[in-house]
Amino acid sequence: MSNLFNEIDEDLRQEKLKSLWVRYRSAIFAAIVTVSVILIFSESYKYWKNSKIEKSGVIFSQLIENIEENNYESAEINIKELLLSGTNEYQNYAMILNADLLVGQNQLKTAEDSYNEIIQNSKGLLKEIAQLKLAYLKIDTSSYIEMNDMLSNLISEENLLHLFATEVLALSAYKDGSYDIGIKHAQEIIDSKRTTTGMYDRANMMLKVFNSKK
Repeated sequence: MSNLFNEIDEDLRQEKLKSLWVRYRSAIFAAIVTVSVILIFSESYKYWKNSKIEKSGVIFSQLIENIEENNYESAEINIKELLLSGTNEYQNYAMILNADLLVGQNQLKTAEDSYNEIIQNSKGLLKEIAQLKLAYLKIDTSSYIEMNDMLSNLISEENLLHLFATEVLALSAYKDGSYDIGIKHAQEIIDSKRTTTGMYDRANMMLKVFNSKK
């Protein structure tokens, strides 16, 4: 992924601001990964409970545990097991977590292909999580208009991933130099009753960055 700081003016090339920006961007993707693991585990548990597909459920539980413990070698083994012999539902869950691991290994093109495959073959929450993650990866190569179109079904306030999509759009607005739009997105996050402490802090930092550009 290209370095977003190449597009920041000289007056913003202060070490403190660079550090804040890196932390902000990393924090967004970390938050997306965290919420997706929680939501996927919740959905998969309901699926396991209803269909009693015990073997796939056990392997998936081991996968989540290995990811939480940063045991990526074992997690990759779990993923391969599910992709080879798991049910269709669990294969989809494994694919999206595998794509996350690929991002961590900087295999971004392969990760993008995985997210696209999930989007094409899935529906509901799983598809939306893949859309959100794919949009994050495309911030540097897509315009704000393209990003807004990509996330169009996630930006309604009723959507569970609405605020995460808004954060990604704020980053895209910065990349495009659309600072007023970025301020609007950051303010929306600050004003939302669903905003977490982490989101609130990140949005306030973004406001400082946007305002320093005006």
